Amino acid sequence: MPREERKGRANKKRGKKGGKKEDTPAAISITPGEESAVQKTSTPVTHDGPAGIVFNDQHFQAAHFGEVDEEILGYFKNVEQTLDDPHFESGEDQRLFVENVYTEVDGNEFRLSTNYSCSLILEKLLKVSDSFQLRVFMDKLSGKSVELFAHRFASHVCQTLLTLAADVVEREQLEGVSDSSPTKDGEGELLSMEKLILGVCEDIKPHVGGLISQQFASHDIRILLYVLAGKRIDESNDVKGTLRSKKSTAYKKENNDTFTRSNVRLSATRKVPDSFKAMFRTLTTELAINMSETEVRTLSVHKVANPVLQLLLEMQEDDKEGQKAKNILIDRILWGIVTDIDSKEENKDRDAWFETMIRDPVGSHLLEVIVKCAPDAIFRKIFKTYLKGKLEKFSMHPISNFVIQHLITNVRKTKQLDQMMSELGKSFEKLLKFGKYGVIRSLVDASIKLETSQKAVVDAIAAALHMPEGADRKEFVNCCMRMWTIEQWNEATQDEKMDLYKFHLQGSLIVQGIMKMQPEVNAVVVNSFLSQKPEVVHRWCFSPAGSRAFESIIASPNVNAKMKKKIMRDLSGKYTTLAKDKFGSHILDKCWAAADIDTKEKIAAELVKHEHELASHYIGKSILWTCKIDQYKRRHDEWIEREKGAERKREMFREILDDSPLEKRPKFA
Repeated sequence: MPREERKGRANKKRGKKGGKKEDTPAAISITPGEESAVQKTSTPVTHDGPAGIVFNDQHFQAAHFGEVDEEILGYFKNVEQTLDDPHFESGEDQRLFVENVYTEVDGNEFRLSTNYSCSLILEKLLKVSDSFQLRVFMDKLSGKSVELFAHRFASHVCQTLLTLAADVVEREQLEGVSDSSPTKDGEGELLSMEKLILGVCEDIKPHVGGLISQQFASHDIRILLYVLAGKRIDESNDVKGTLRSKKSTAYKKENNDTFTRSNVRLSATRKVPDSFKAMFRTLTTELAINMSETEVRTLSVHKVANPVLQLLLEMQEDDKEGQKAKNILIDRILWGIVTDIDSKEENKDRDAWFETMIRDPVGSHLLEVIVKCAPDAIFRKIFKTYLKGKLEKFSMHPISNFVIQHLITNVRKTKQLDQMMSELGKSFEKLLKFGKYGVIRSLVDASIKLETSQKAVVDAIAAALHMPEGADRKEFVNCCMRMWTIEQWNEATQDEKMDLYKFHLQGSLIVQGIMKMQPEVNAVVVNSFLSQKPEVVHRWCFSPAGSRAFESIIASPNVNAKMKKKIMRDLSGKYTTLAKDKFGSHILDKCWAAADIDTKEKIAAELVKHEHELASHYIGKSILWTCKIDQYKRRHDEWIEREKGAERKREMFREILDDSPLEKRPKFA
């Protein structure tokens, strides 16, 4: 459950008046101190899904391990204050403090994990724990993974523990297991984190099919799959809520993120033992092969289980076993499409199911992943059988248009893209009218990637803006940046034309994409841009969408150097203003990288006049460093030689590309 909804439960006891007794029948008969295992209800919970599908969920009752004493609650409140505002003089002091807290935790792990307030504090404690302490805590929870995964509060503790455990496993692989001393109760040796995680997997394996559709356990299963597959867990970039619900992520950032370890600049993969890969295959087998086709299709439109199936597809390796698992899973989701890959017979059940999935708010997300991950033969089958001839219809749909965007972005062959462009080319005006800009942008990006249909795409955009080939396209860049037709531009007031907030994000991205195309294709943007008055395009530099488009023109290797020089000349006298702006400073960086020595001299001379002003500005001082203004003033000859050297290197690189054989010459697209 999202954390915000948990706030009012800090001191509320289970079984007290006001709660729904039928929701937690176990809580009625259990006195504090007793433990109960998670049980499945004898009557599964059923509810209707899309196309009349009836969901038959395995329902897990909440485990109850007794109430936390008021004395312990008070102690943990003090622990939280110390963790939130630490005053430790050394790392050893902090370690001793954490060790003392774990002494109090010993024997109460289950009660604390299933208590609202204490579960939050446990998460903070885990984040400052060393590898040994994490292993001890994981060992204490062993055998109760299903109960804890399915619990409203304990599931969050398990998520944090598994996330931190991934670091421990990686260290064990690189450095070996640091300590295998006996556990505090003296019963046997403490297992490595690798074996402890495998133990968790063994606990959940018989129930994994039910857990992936359980509201709280599903996120834990996703984290576990990340760990087993050796994928780095980065919750800070969890845009789609794959790892945590959106509300849980928001709560974590505001209230419980003090010790989050950043994974920025780290590789996306980890070193994991072979046993993890084998267990990943085992869980994949449990979910993809051992379940019936009906169960898999039901889960594919289940809002909680669907993201798990997405991860299973995306995380499969490209080896023989991975491809086999991926094919079986796709085959079960799409009603035998892999089995019938060469069959030309109509399958009405599969046809109806595909039409349901592509329009379903949940199932469509899985289709997006399928067109991204599917082998070429399956991709071709999906395109030719279910999408070819219907691209406009699906592109206009509020949900299925996202599947079409992924289809185009992940197109495999130039012939396929040409067919898509041929079919959608006449629909651009309708797509613009109804706001389906993403489909157009995906065609722009795909034409750059495969280096085909580029002119057809740009001509179709111009025609949709009512500027067909042969017409005056002077205002193309203005219309494209705003996603306006030429009539809308002509009818707009002067204030509307100058309003930078009228720039459209997708329009800016389309312009940026066009600038990666060949010179004869991107000329429509360049010529239109150069025909604008300098004071008009100068204002673009201070807009997030406008500055990106401006940068793409300056930085494009497919724009003539003379044209770039004219653009930079028009900015003369404005470089100081650009140097102090968070958007404009990036344009100045791009201008400096593309400028010849004469232009750099003029830019540097202008910056020197305002050096004191720029040096005291938080952005301006970085520009002074980039342009080496101090060297420009004190050792001018060395500065010139340095910049000329950079220019020679750039020219040499360009000549190498120009001298390469035509068939091997890389195209800047």
